[in-house]
Amino acid sequence: MEKKRATNGKFKVFLKKNIYYIIMAICLLAIAAMVTVAIVTSQNNNDLDPGIDAGPGDNVNDPDDTPPVDNPGDGDDNTPPVDNPGDGDDNTPPVDNPDEPIVVPVVFAAPVANVNVIKDYSMDSLVWNQTLKHYAVHNGIDFGGNDGDNVMSVYDGTVIEVKYDILNGYTVKVQHNDSLVTSYSSLNEPTVAVGQTVAKGDVLGTMGVTAANEYLDGAHVHFSLYEDGKIANPYTYLTLGDK
Repeated sequence: MEKKRATNGKFKVFLKKNIYYIIMAICLLAIAAMVTVAIVTSQNNNDLDPGIDAGPGDNVNDPDDTPPVDNPGDGDDNTPPVDNPGDGDDNTPPVDNPDEPIVVPVVFAAPVANVNVIKDYSMDSLVWNQTLKHYAVHNGIDFGGNDGDNVMSVYDGTVIEVKYDILNGYTVKVQHNDSLVTSYSSLNEPTVAVGQTVAKGDVLGTMGVTAANEYLDGAHVHFSLYEDGKIANPYTYLTLGDK
């Protein structure tokens, strides 16, 4: 009996010394138990509810499982790359700029109805001038014909000069744009005046034998082109075929 009383006394002393630790341990065990119950309950609910999707890559056999979210334009095989319209690649045509002016090419018509070139443009080599009896460059195209044949403007423009001198006869100059001017010499008296607007094919005058430096060539028109104030090759804008 004395031994049992001694054991109970020791146990009571142990409880008094360690009561706080014992209570703390019991609380921790209780918390752990509640957490475990909550986890188990949540898993059971997920297994029972077919509307809850466990997400991509899980082991749930769910026919409605959503595919992984794809980022458009990331270069993988799920979606085509996002294209930027007008960037000049092969996916979309470039975007036209409506403010850009449309450039219309200048194409000359022949200055005569019946094309007969009797002396061609030649600024790189000398040609014979039978009137002046010497070789010289030729800064235009001589179209031959009959005295009185019509001479026409090769392109739309404005008459900027009508004059006469003994070497070139009557000359008419037409300005077509900021850089191009055409000249028509060896005419009979012109039928247009300075400042007059003309269209391609409008009559400027008639061919004659008024240019003293080429009078032995007969009735003709000496046609030449100035580009930015300098003599230029008329064939840049004029096509005569086989002439």
